[in-house]
Amino acid sequence: MYYYHAITRETQWDPPSTEETTSNKQQVETPASPVQNTPKKQPPPTKKKREFIEYHSPAKQKAEEPSKPQVDPVTKRAIADFKSQLAKVVVNNLGKYNKVDCKEGRIMDSNDFKYLARKLTHGLTEKEMQRKSASELCVTDSLKQRVRIYISSYMSKFGPIYHRT
Repeated sequence: MYYYHAITRETQWDPPSTEETTSNKQQVETPASPVQNTPKKQPPPTKKKREFIEYHSPAKQKAEEPSKPQVDPVTKRAIADFKSQLAKVVVNNLGKYNKVDCKEGRIMDSNDFKYLARKLTHGLTEKEMQRKSASELCVTDSLKQRVRIYISSYMSKFGPIYHRT
């Protein structure tokens, strides 16, 4: 990140210190008004003026980000397919908690239903990716059974009505 002084048009890599900004205010010469020894009016304290504007430096930004491992496009596609299949299973299992006659963990709002479906799908996908490699990911009957058990135990924690935390 680098800093640009709007009045003096100077750039610098280090953040401005308070001493620099106060000394720059007193000694700044702009084309419209030369530096004079007369004191200048200070702006009212309610209006805050930003003298330095932060810009993101591509070089520094790349250095701060942790490097992500490169994933093969075929692997990405396999994970995306698995996630979409698992999402269908999760939505089917959550559907009974969205009905009026549900006794435990009833989902009252469609936004809560969408939130839960997304949250559970992402969480279960991560768990399965820890257990298996991307090429071995597939939705089987045993996985469907585990998802059903996991969702029923998860929803039983909330009592009669689900409230988003």
